[in-house]
Formats: sequence, structure tokens, C-alpha cells
Amino acid sequence: MANEVTIPMLPCKSIDETLEFYTALGFEITYQQRPNTYGCVKYEEINLHFFTLKGYEPKDSYSTCFVLVPDLTALHEAFCKALRSHYGKLPVAGIPRISKLNKSNWDKQKRFNIIDPGGNWIRFAQKGDAPVEEEEAAPDKTGKTRLARATS
Repeated sequence: MANEVTIPMLPCKSIDETLEFYTALGFEITYQQRPNTYGCVKYEEINLHFFTLKGYEPKDSYSTCFVLVPDLTALHEAFCKALRSHYGKLPVAGIPRISKLNKSNWDKQKRFNIIDPGGNWIRFAQKGDAPVEEEEAAPDKTGKTRLARATS
């Protein structure tokens, strides 16, 4: 098989609040359903789907997904700029929030996280070989981190 697509379906407390957050980031709403609330957003080739769950508490969420992108630094900058524009500041604590670009993971690969209003952790990392300015993050002879090799 080739060209498979996987789309996470993540819980949220409020579909309206969740979709507003993602549109603030620059995502486009591609589908919205009521009364059984369900919504879909897209940013380039990133697709995320959301559904409401009765009694759901974002602070107790364990929901997560991992997104590999070709230019992690550019995406992080775009998301930060969009969030500053929407909120008047960059939300870096509480829910929702965005983390800094960091290499604090075990394989020193650059990553960042977005924690949305539903408490979902959307984890972003560099896809494949890192851009030239990020090559120092590659700890092995092939020029790829362990995670990059596992997801290639």
C-alpha cells in the first residue's frame, strides 16, 4: 500500500472553543457537525478531528498525537506569531499553550508541543533530515535521530 493517511480523533469539552483555537493558529475548519458535535481542521497536510465527550475534563487528558513536519522551526514561528496575534501574548502556561522549541528529549531531536483547549498534546518534530541549520541535532552517522529513523 502507498499514500495512507492517518487522522487522529481527539476529545474536547467544547467544539467551539477548540475550533476557535485551531483557526487562531491558522488551521482551516473543513467540517463541523451538530447536534452530535464533531469538527475537523486542516493546516497544509495536517488534519485533526475533534469530538465532544460528556464529563470530559481537559486537565485530566491523556490524548496526544505526533506530527512530523518538514520545517519545524518555520511552523513553530508561524504558530507563535498567530497565537500572539489572537491572544495578545504567547500562551506558554496553562491550557491552551505552546512550548518552546527544545531538545530536552532523550535523542536531542528538536520538538515542540501544543496543548489545546481540550488538553490534547499535539507533539511536533522534524520529519526526515533536519534543515541545514539544525544538523547538529543528529547524533548518529546516518544524519538522523533514532526517532527520525523509526518514523522514516
